[in-house]
Amino acid sequence: MFNGLNEAGIIDTYRCVNQTILIAFDGTEYFSSSAIHCPHCSTRTQANGQVTYFHTVLTPVVVKPGEDQVIPLPPEFVRPQDGAAKQDCEINAAKRWLAACGGQYGSLGATILGDDLYSHEPFCCAVLDENLNFILVCLPTSHAMTYEWVDFLERSGAVRTVVRTRWTGRRREIDTYRYVESVPLRDHNEALMVNWCELTTTDEASNVLYQNAFVTNFAINDQNVVEIVTAGRSRWKIENETTIH
Repeated sequence: MFNGLNEAGIIDTYRCVNQTILIAFDGTEYFSSSAIHCPHCSTRTQANGQVTYFHTVLTPVVVKPGEDQVIPLPPEFVRPQDGAAKQDCEINAAKRWLAACGGQYGSLGATILGDDLYSHEPFCCAVLDENLNFILVCLPTSHAMTYEWVDFLERSGAVRTVVRTRWTGRRREIDTYRYVESVPLRDHNEALMVNWCELTTTDEASNVLYQNAFVTNFAINDQNVVEIVTAGRSRWKIENETTIH
């Protein structure tokens, strides 16, 4: 299906940041039972000792900001040996997908989107190894060193700010973008250096309506920070606009 859409020129209409297509990653549980199971089920044990059998799958999807139609790509099924924790099982499945399919989409020019689960060095390096790009959610709770650098650079005046005001039809909202380049993704002398950006949306009374931050390998400047953040935010389309039949 993807190849047919590509030959018809449809895929090119989904290009945005640096003329790449955006591929959102997320895992979903599609079967769960305490009675029915097979040798390939993953398991979790409840506090009362009851065992739940389940299957999960990684579902890559091509998305585009402002476009309500998404394009599903080949999935990667999570295996029991991938681990019990979401951190392990979903990431291991994602790495297998990159090894099997990453080269095809890397040659077309693509950017991987994902939540904070994915914004860690081993996965980011695996993405770069396939000539892919990334825009991934980056939370302070799991990236202490990254945010120490951001705070230090903020005090040094190195963090840039771009402010945009919008009228929603009901109220005026203020979008404040902050960004800085070349901060470490982990606490190590040889850590992968990434570029960081943040969006905080407030109303005229300074109430915070939305806040999120991302790391990326794309160079960030005043002209493209809005586009990069908008692309990063479009990962929600994998949950809201994808239906599995």
